[in-house]
Amino acid sequence: MATEQTAITRATFDEVILPIYAPAEFIPVKGKGSRVWDQQGKEYVDFAGGIAVTALGHCHPALVDALKTQGETLWHTSNVFTNEPALRLGRKLIDATFAERVLFMNSGTEANETAFKLARHYACVRHSPFKTKIIAFHNAFHGRSLFTVSVGGQPKYSDGFGLNRRISSMFLSTICTQ
Repeated sequence: MATEQTAITRATFDEVILPIYAPAEFIPVKGKGSRVWDQQGKEYVDFAGGIAVTALGHCHPALVDALKTQGETLWHTSNVFTNEPALRLGRKLIDATFAERVLFMNSGTEANETAFKLARHYACVRHSPFKTKIIAFHNAFHGRSLFTVSVGGQPKYSDGFGLNRRISSMFLSTICTQ
């Protein structure tokens, strides 16, 4: 069925996207550095930075060039293969830090999920399979996977999923005062 071409507005979001979050009332259509512009050309400072994804700003020429070059060379290979840029970056990170090895992830959710699983595995192997309690910050956000929402201490993300009750959340101020 063909869809008639209509104007895209913020109301379009409410019609076509599942409401798991509520975006701003304006739609950014371009960005440069720390600024974005909406459909009417109004300029905004992007204080969210794409929730840290664009912490270096929008459309930096060096990043755009690197993305274009890689996009014209090789796209995604999954973990079935490796690729030269990943190996070069891994070497640079090891040389510049304490790390002996690196693990690349595609999102903060995936990185946090892996960190939680590693912590659980370490506790089970080193101490006991029953050592499963996790202490997390109240009102934290670690991602949208089942495990990461269960650790965040935010009922609006975790209610209704029957999550692990061995997770305790505490306020940051409680930890800082002890």
